[in-house]
Amino acid sequence: MNGLGAAPEILIETRNLNKYFGDRHVLKNIDFRVAKQEVVALIGPSGSGKSTLLRCLNGLETYQSGSIVILGHRLPPVATPQQLKVIRRDVGMVFQNFNLFPHMTVLQNIIEAPILVRKLPKRLATDMAEHLLAKVGLAEKRHVYPNQLSGGQKQRVAIARALAMQPQILLFDEPTSALDPELVGDVLAVMRQLAEEAMTMVVVTHEMQFAREVSCRVVFLAEGQIIEEGSPHELFRHPQQERTRLFLERVLVRH
Repeated sequence: MNGLGAAPEILIETRNLNKYFGDRHVLKNIDFRVAKQEVVALIGPSGSGKSTLLRCLNGLETYQSGSIVILGHRLPPVATPQQLKVIRRDVGMVFQNFNLFPHMTVLQNIIEAPILVRKLPKRLATDMAEHLLAKVGLAEKRHVYPNQLSGGQKQRVAIARALAMQPQILLFDEPTSALDPELVGDVLAVMRQLAEEAMTMVVVTHEMQFAREVSCRVVFLAEGQIIEEGSPHELFRHPQQERTRLFLERVLVRH
């Protein structure tokens, strides 16, 4: 990933990040970094703050204190539309529930943002979209509408749409949790391919097999705090914290 002895390039850094929903303290002094080409899996029980952290990184949630720096740009607690535009040009987001435009075909969903935001000519955007649809195994679906797709197909279209913006970072918020179990594999295969191509990714996931096999680093959150982080081998085999061990015992029984 880096030359011997070279310091990794840090693309995401939060320091002492705090987020409240009313009186509820949902992120507590989060210090979090992601290096270029790193795949980081965020795991933990429901309500631990994983998705909230991800949404703060993309400016979908405001925060109360601390700092966020993405690709060298400081993202303030309450960002302006222009500040958000700068971040979102280079940070793609894939949501749990796809968020495709139902009135647009698959192809139209993918070319919309590159044309409007990156000002790509329509022909160039269309060529790129068709290439990305082939990449995610859906070339034959380019002219259908989202309601004609399975959940797994919709999620692969959503990944292609995010890639069409040529992001430097991709954020995934539980990308397989809304899918039937038999559809999960196709989506994870696309994400594995992206990891092999050295895409920088932060993935909130309940898929422990993916976290174990694909991520460079696993971060375990509980009750709004980072409890422990390490390589998949270290964290899954030799968790240092009792809270981590109890969580893994519970979830690994089901996987």
